[in-house]
Amino acid sequence: MKTMYVFFLISLCVLCACASPTQITSYTLPDPAAHEQTTLAVRTSAGLVLQLVTAFDGATTRTTLSASPDYAPAWLAANGGTVTIQTIGEQSAIVTGDCLQTATVIPTLSAGGIVGPQPGYAVIADGATQSTDGGTLWQGYSGTAEIRAGRIIALDAQGMGRILLPDNTIRTDAYTWSYRRITWPDPVPRITKPCALTMLETFTLPEAVTTRRMYGGALLAEHADAPTGVGAAYAPILRAEGWRIDSISQTPALIVWRVTRGAFGYQVVLSTTATGTTDITVYESEP
Repeated sequence: MKTMYVFFLISLCVLCACASPTQITSYTLPDPAAHEQTTLAVRTSAGLVLQLVTAFDGATTRTTLSASPDYAPAWLAANGGTVTIQTIGEQSAIVTGDCLQTATVIPTLSAGGIVGPQPGYAVIADGATQSTDGGTLWQGYSGTAEIRAGRIIALDAQGMGRILLPDNTIRTDAYTWSYRRITWPDPVPRITKPCALTMLETFTLPEAVTTRRMYGGALLAEHADAPTGVGAAYAPILRAEGWRIDSISQTPALIVWRVTRGAFGYQVVLSTTATGTTDITVYESEP
């Protein structure tokens, strides 16, 4: 009787082991760690619709997003369908040639944010996992991932489902997507010079100005005082910030300065209005 009881326990353990479900994993495509680059490419039957490339050298991150016209949010279309973002710490800016523009309209760009979690992967071979479970994001997909030391190195998938564009717009279609994570030993080029227009947007104006605004590439504002009073108060402020002021024209009704600092130059115009107040116009000028 005792022998039969032991045999029963052994059989029960074997059955439980056989009935145990295969362990599955849900992946979220990560941003690169230091000295890595990641690439996400998303395609439909029409071809490549979106690509996100991010490199990080431990201090500077450079992210380039490009999209076809049908998939480009308004802020991306305004940049010609492609934009490169430099991030240092918490500060992000758009890279334009060899200078930086403000990036206040750019949302967070991440591979995981576009395709979302990748659930249901189970080991099929050493370092390789496979999934056919689309979870709540995808009506259905199949994918494979390459894992090394618990980290995603590559992931390829195809299926019918939703992607989230970086303006919170959701698109549903039949997609294929691929993700790659590679070593990136080179330093990321770091741009330090702000673009002239960016400096103009934040250009210091006299105290008590009103209706500050950008129009046609110029900075416009108004002041309740006459130009001579505005100019007398404004000049010391500019000089304290390192600007050199060259007077081009100065009358009680019109003051025109050419101001320069390093590689930047601007024309500053203080002109009287019909009511005796001052219109202020600042625009780029070759230094």
